[in-house]
Amino acid sequence: MHYSIKLTDEDLEEFNSMLPWYAGTQLPDGRIIGSLNARPGKRDAPQPIPDKRITRLHEAIDLRGKRILEVGCFEGIHTIGLCGYGAIVTAVDVRPVNVVKTAVRLAAYGVSATVLPFDVEDDALDFPDFDVVFHCGVLYHLEEPVRHLERLLTHCQSMYLDTHVADEMRSNSTLESGGRTFRGHYYREGGWADPFSGRGEGAFWLMKADLLGLFERAGFRTELWSERMERNGPRIGLFATRD
Repeated sequence: MHYSIKLTDEDLEEFNSMLPWYAGTQLPDGRIIGSLNARPGKRDAPQPIPDKRITRLHEAIDLRGKRILEVGCFEGIHTIGLCGYGAIVTAVDVRPVNVVKTAVRLAAYGVSATVLPFDVEDDALDFPDFDVVFHCGVLYHLEEPVRHLERLLTHCQSMYLDTHVADEMRSNSTLESGGRTFRGHYYREGGWADPFSGRGEGAFWLMKADLLGLFERAGFRTELWSERMERNGPRIGLFATRD
């Protein structure tokens, strides 16, 4: 839901100064909420709303009225993009400060969504059912991605996943999960104080073939939407839907 609001310069200044922002977006009137220079070279330009990946997802399945779980909402940028296409969004993040920042950014845009602190690796917590899971930039921060994905895939019909994967040059470790052994890459995280790291000391990156196999095993058909090399290694974007 969208509301017509008028955010004063004083309110915006308070929003921008009260929280440790690491990304900025441009409000409809051209003003910036967040920060464009928190970390030089990383998110130092206004982030687009909606992101092109969200637009493609909408073109593929029409997000209007869909119940969407956004895993790792960060500062609410993708949340607003999903809401803009008429989705009913539940956005979660392991860091409470990100939940607060997302709520503030949503308020600045006059957008409504459910935003919750939630550790997606906590096996004691269960997920409700959703039509779609939007899973961007989180899987490669998890210590046990196999169990996480297998749990999550039982609660959705479709998923967009954007993640780093291991390759032959980065396959220095193994992961035991569910009686199976997966070869992949152990990536050392920057610690809780690093806003771009996961909760643990390290994360496990799956090989692309094994990742696709997890979707197939769960009864999903996958389409590879993007494949690129980034500074930290190969990264893919895929869309999966239940057959």
